[in-house]
Amino acid sequence: MHRLDKDATVYNYTLVKRIRHRPLPLLLYGVLPLPAALFMAVSVSPWSLLWIAAALVLLPMLYGGMTALYLKQHGSNQRGPWTFAVRWPWLGLLPEQHTPLKTVVRIHDHILWVGLAVIGCFYPWLPTPYWIAWLALHVWYLIPRFWIFLLLRRSKKNGLLKINPRDTSFYVE
Repeated sequence: MHRLDKDATVYNYTLVKRIRHRPLPLLLYGVLPLPAALFMAVSVSPWSLLWIAAALVLLPMLYGGMTALYLKQHGSNQRGPWTFAVRWPWLGLLPEQHTPLKTVVRIHDHILWVGLAVIGCFYPWLPTPYWIAWLALHVWYLIPRFWIFLLLRRSKKNGLLKINPRDTSFYVE
C-alpha cells in the first residue's frame, strides 16, 4: 500500500454532473454570426465585416480583462491560477483547477451586466445596426456559458467547477 507524506493534502471530490462539449453543436453555434455579418456587409457597409472580425477577437480579451479585475478585487481566496485559454465555449480567462461555481457565476454575471451597460452607453453615438451587432455579439459569446450554468442550477451551489477542454464538470467536496 502507498503511504502518503505527512504534509500531503488529500481532496475528496464527488462528481455530480458532467456537461460534455459536443463538437457539432459548438461548430454550428460558432458559425451562427456569419449570416448576420454577411447581412450587415450587404445592407449597412462592407466595413462591417472588419468590425465584426475585430469584435470576435477583442471580446474574449475584454472579458479576460474584466475577469482579471474582478479576481484582483474579490479573488483573494481563489484556488490556483487562472490562465487565458481558447476553448469553445469557454474563451478567455479560465481557472486551471477546481473553482467554486458561485465565483464563476458571479464573474459572468458581472461580465454580462457591465458589458450591457458599456454597450448601452454607446447607444447615442453608434448607428443602430452597429449597436445591435455589439449587443448581439456580447450576448452570443455569453449564451453557452449561461446555458451551462442553467444546466447546473439544480446542483448544490457550494460545489466546485472544473473546466476541461472537452467538458465542464461539477463536483462537491
